[in-house]
Amino acid sequence: MGRSVRNALARTPTIWIDLDTSPHVPLFRPIIEELKNGGADVLVTSRKHAQTEELLNLWNMQYVSIGTHGGKSKARKIVNLIERARLLRREVGGSAVTSAVSHGSRTQLLAAASMGIRTLVMDDYEYSDQVLARFLARGMLVPRAIPIDRLTKAGIRANRVMRYDGFKEEIYLPAFVSDPAFRASLGIAESVVLVTMRPPSVAANYHDAKSEMLFRDCLEVFCAHPGVLCLIVNRTEAERRLVPDRLLNSGSARILEKAVDGLQLLWASDLVVSGGGTMNREAALLGVPTYSVFTGLRPAMDEQLVRMGKLRYLVSREEIDAVALVARNRSRPFSRVENSLARSVAKIILEFDSGGH
Repeated sequence: MGRSVRNALARTPTIWIDLDTSPHVPLFRPIIEELKNGGADVLVTSRKHAQTEELLNLWNMQYVSIGTHGGKSKARKIVNLIERARLLRREVGGSAVTSAVSHGSRTQLLAAASMGIRTLVMDDYEYSDQVLARFLARGMLVPRAIPIDRLTKAGIRANRVMRYDGFKEEIYLPAFVSDPAFRASLGIAESVVLVTMRPPSVAANYHDAKSEMLFRDCLEVFCAHPGVLCLIVNRTEAERRLVPDRLLNSGSARILEKAVDGLQLLWASDLVVSGGGTMNREAALLGVPTYSVFTGLRPAMDEQLVRMGKLRYLVSREEIDAVALVARNRSRPFSRVENSLARSVAKIILEFDSGGH
């Protein structure tokens, strides 16, 4: 962080970051580093969900574990929202926190509002549930490529929108260095065509049964090819149950049983298929052939990747049958760029904390 940013702040900011799902860990890892470089203290809270805390432990990040996921039921989600917000308030209340930041943590929004803490919400899916953010967030930080009319239709005030250039995944991708021994660490031979697959989130608000059907079709088609291994990266036990036991027993499909560096896994893959967004964008930006079985309203960021020829949506069994299952050349290094986006985002957060928006 530049000296001018540090000098502009009259006090030491204490930024509270809440991580409530696994993709937020690699996202905020470089941001936290830049915030600390900028003179800020950082408090990290997390939720036991998916592999969030396993990744925090993998990278030796300091955090306070608070609460769990509410599950698929809307009633349970509401109860969980209130309960975890109460727990967050108990942990953070009385601390020196000056602002709160998350990538869509509803529980942090509720807890921070009850304590009078200004909240900045990052988001890159303009069709996500924005009800709490609409009323409680002081700022919304989104990629510049998202049209403002999609945000205002969701009830987000235009004067609260802040922008950064590029994809959120580009905040942490520049630090990636591929590990040639990664496949071997998972016991996967170099000769195998590795298809990494993330099931659609069955607990998400945007869940759609058609996405599950497309995911199962991909499994059936890909596992029928000799020399192909489908490695399933599930968040929950419910998603694990989308994989038939007979495919697991045959050895053509396998569950990833432990938390690993997600970018290493994607780079080691020959093909990536996901029912969500972050993993697909990571793979596409790494240059890995990437397919989506997401059937909800398409994000502007994914539409941009489609236009760039880096992402393709699968919408029928016929399209799945036509997917080429071939090994890709993983010997060339990933083209790294200067990690300036994390610094830019940290600067925006510090300016927000100082009352600059």
